[in-house]
Formats: sequence, structure tokens, C-alpha cells
Amino acid sequence: MGQHFLLSAKARSISVRDIARLGEEEAYALFRSIRFSENAGAPYCPHCGIDAVYEYRARRLFKCQGCDKQFSVTSGTVFRSRKMSYADIMLAVVLFVNGVNGNAALRLSRDLGCSYKTAFVLSKKLSRAMAAMQTETTLTGMVDIDGVYIGGSVRKENLVKDRKNDGRKSFNTKRRSIVTARERRHGGRSRAWVVATEGAADPYIKKVVSAAAHVVTDEAPAYSRYFLHYDEHSTVNHSVGLVIDGVHTNLVEAQHSRIRRAERGVYLRISGNHAQRFADELSWRDDFRRLDNGQQFRMVISRALILKPDAELTGYWQTRPERLRDINRRRALRALTLKRRGRPTAPISSYSAPASV
Repeated sequence: MGQHFLLSAKARSISVRDIARLGEEEAYALFRSIRFSENAGAPYCPHCGIDAVYEYRARRLFKCQGCDKQFSVTSGTVFRSRKMSYADIMLAVVLFVNGVNGNAALRLSRDLGCSYKTAFVLSKKLSRAMAAMQTETTLTGMVDIDGVYIGGSVRKENLVKDRKNDGRKSFNTKRRSIVTARERRHGGRSRAWVVATEGAADPYIKKVVSAAAHVVTDEAPAYSRYFLHYDEHSTVNHSVGLVIDGVHTNLVEAQHSRIRRAERGVYLRISGNHAQRFADELSWRDDFRRLDNGQQFRMVISRALILKPDAELTGYWQTRPERLRDINRRRALRALTLKRRGRPTAPISSYSAPASV
């Protein structure tokens, strides 16, 4: 019997020890090479795009010869206005991608020696980088679709006589469903949406899953009319068995088991405000689980360095006057309008909707 890939040495191409041993100058050089990899590591202006720049000797700053603006390697990225050292940021990325089922912000803060607030915002920025790679996916071929519910459990009363239900688990309005569509092929991709019920994910599924796909679902009413939209639609009756006449949704069920393990064993609670971030993050982890952690590290940090700052995470923990909060809301609304018109010139979050399409 062959050894599983994740247990082999090939899956470990980078380690926390390798990054922790880097000095600040070495970490900066590596960070810079990744940031300007499109120009063979040579810096270029993020404002006007030309590569005729001056480099300051005293500080890690550049100045464009064309527009006379100063910039650094983190200007215009999710790491803009950073206070952490480059070595600590890269160490955080390695720790984050090494978490098979996620990495809690509290654990990250202890590993990095920073505050919980810093670790929380940093982990959400890295989750956004993962989500950006998921939103580019269109699913084709054979696609499994299913949903899993998270959160919303109501704690039982202490005394049995005070319990008003019949013993079954009850839920409140905070309960959410994560609906996942996953390609059934080697290296297949997936998309996940957080919605109130499985039926609410229907418009998102139809935009992402190709009409020529062969869709496999269970017999939930939310999927009963998919045979009208897709070339083929197979169903499995889970009240009879997991696999009926060769039809199953086991691959997407396996992905949902990762979500359950993350909720119960890593994050302990998934808030509805950030549920879409968690869903996209865990979808990315499942899609690229067969890549070594060095490739995962480079994918995440490379995408984070080309994303614009997130309006929802900029100053996340700061208490602001109502006037400034109104300005930020108007700014986010304007950025969303520009994004929908195809002109994303302002920072905007990819989580402005309950489920990203």
C-alpha cells in the first residue's frame, strides 16, 4: 500500500523553522521578490505602473520618477499600513496555511506573540486571499451539490421539566447553511455559499455551475427541478443509503466533514458575519490539499500582495465617531458601485453580499 501524499516528505517543502530563521533583511528580500514577481523582482510604481523608480537608502521606500509618489512593497495591498515585521508576516502565512482545518486567531496570536486583534484581522486578510482564488472558478463536468448547517443550536434548560421541546435538538434564527458545489475529478475545484436555507443558494449555483454539467444531489426539495436547467441530474435517497446504484455525493460530504471539524475543533463557533469567509477558506483548503505547503504559502502571499485593501477590515477594531463611520460606509458603497461597473478603483471587500458569486 502506497504512502499518502500528506504523510510524505513531498508535502513538506517549507517549515516554520525555515521562516523563523530568516533575518529581517532576508525576509524583506523574499517579500520584495514575491511582490514584484511580475517584473522579475524589480520594483515598479503601483500608481502609474512604470518601473523607473528611485530607492531610498535610509528607509525601505521607493519614489516613482513618473508621478513622484512614494511607495513601499506593501502599498496598495492588504498589508498596507502594516506594523508587523516582514518576517512575522511571512511566519503568519506559513502558520495559517499549515492548519489543515484552519488556524484560530487566538492560537495565531500566541504563536506570533501579538494581540488577538492583530491576529484576527491578519487571518481574515489571508482568508480573503484564499477567497479571491475561489471566486474565479467555474464548475464543469460532474458536480456534486449538497448543504450543511452550522450554528444556531439552542442550549437546553437545566431541568428537564423546563424543556419545552420533545428532546430533539432545536435551533434559532442564527442557523446558517453552507451549500457547496464540487467537481468530481482529480484536482477538481469547489465553491461554497452561506445562505439561510439550501434553496436560497439556487441563483448562485446556476451562475457558477455550467449548464452542460452533470449535477448530483440528494432528494432535497431545493434541488428537485435541476433536471430542467442542467444536461443531467442524478439524485440519491439518503434515507435508503449513502450510495444507491452507484449514485452518491460522498465527495462533497467529505468536504462538509472538514467544515464540521473546523467548527467544533478549531474555531468552536462560526459567526454569521464571517461565515462566508470561513466557507471560502475551507473550500480553498480542500481544493489545494494535494499541493505541498510551500506552494500553498506562495499562492496565498502572492494573491494577498495583489489584492486591494479591504474596506471592512481597515481599522476594524477602531472606535470611530459617527461622522467617520458614515464616511466609511459611503466609501464602501461607492467602491461596490465601481466594482459592479467594472472599475474597481477603491478598496472593497469581497464579502459585501451574504454569498459571493
